[in-house]
Amino acid sequence: MLGKLMKYDMKSMFRTFVPMWLLAPVISLMLGLSVRSMIAWEKNSGSALKISGYGIGLIMIVMLLLFTGVMIGLTVMTILFVIQRFWNGLLKEEGYLMFTLPVKTWELITSKGLTATIIACISVVVGILSCMILTVAFTDEVFLELMRWWSYMKKDIAGIGPVFWLQVILSVLLVIAGMVKSIYHVYAAMSLGQLFEGHRVVGSCVSYLGISMVFSVIMVVLSVIMNLVLPNDWLYDYYHYINSSAVTFSVTYMLFLLLVTAVQIAVFHIITERILSTRLNLE
Repeated sequence: MLGKLMKYDMKSMFRTFVPMWLLAPVISLMLGLSVRSMIAWEKNSGSALKISGYGIGLIMIVMLLLFTGVMIGLTVMTILFVIQRFWNGLLKEEGYLMFTLPVKTWELITSKGLTATIIACISVVVGILSCMILTVAFTDEVFLELMRWWSYMKKDIAGIGPVFWLQVILSVLLVIAGMVKSIYHVYAAMSLGQLFEGHRVVGSCVSYLGISMVFSVIMVVLSVIMNLVLPNDWLYDYYHYINSSAVTFSVTYMLFLLLVTAVQIAVFHIITERILSTRLNLE
């Protein structure tokens, strides 16, 4: 049943996001080519090329505004999606229908959370891809510099060995887990806001800030403890980064962060599930 819930959520949101996902790389490519043309015009500027140069500059400005608008729109839409789909789907009138389905509360929450995570991950990938297209399209030097940088990096990667790829995998998992945590943080705050009768939006905002403060203090304390327990000489000397103590510290610290993030997700999920199961009062 969880798969059917996710399919319903994904289908409804893809109709909104797919045009933005397709538009962003296209505009970034057009902007990059406009900048390339502008650079070429400046190198060969002359009175005969003034009119065409002004036209290219105008196109570049328009493309830049469109690209900025698409990036901002994609970010805002993703954030609003996380909030709106949960608020309207489970805490407002639509919740009457959702809670009559033969599914458990945790499945409703998990469906919203996983769908929001997938949408957020795709939006991030599209944003990164669009920026890469933009930078590579307007000048060959950027691409060549990236290739030179990668050739230098391969030597360090060979020296570190498979541990490097382990660190890459852990980094990706940390980013995804961080997104899930942020989404569930919002869900828990909105659920706690339902306890503030008549002031649910304000209660949600206060709950969000309160949860953030509590977990920030906890994370600072845990980070200090980790720094005292594990060797961290590489923090003071970059060239010692690939030594054994640094690798141990890096991998262990990332595993520790993954564990802490997983615990936070579980806490947020339990808070949300308990309130929706026992204290929910739909508007």
